[in-house]
Amino acid sequence: MVNARVIAASNRDPETLMSNEGFRHDLLYRLNVINIHLPALRERREDILLLADHFLRKHTLQNQTPPG
Repeated sequence: MVNARVIAASNRDPETLMSNEGFRHDLLYRLNVINIHLPALRERREDILLLADHFLRKHTLQNQTPPG
């Protein structure tokens, strides 16, 4: 018995591709269990400073360098 989970992401709309025969209908049906819409970062400008701070702290901890 095999228990597998697949997480898929695309920068294109699979439903539009499916109508243009660029995406298989059966695959979309299997993948479309839970659909999560995450807006692009350009649409969430308030998150840029939070993300930059997070990655700066992560980098300084991993490399043991003082934050600049």
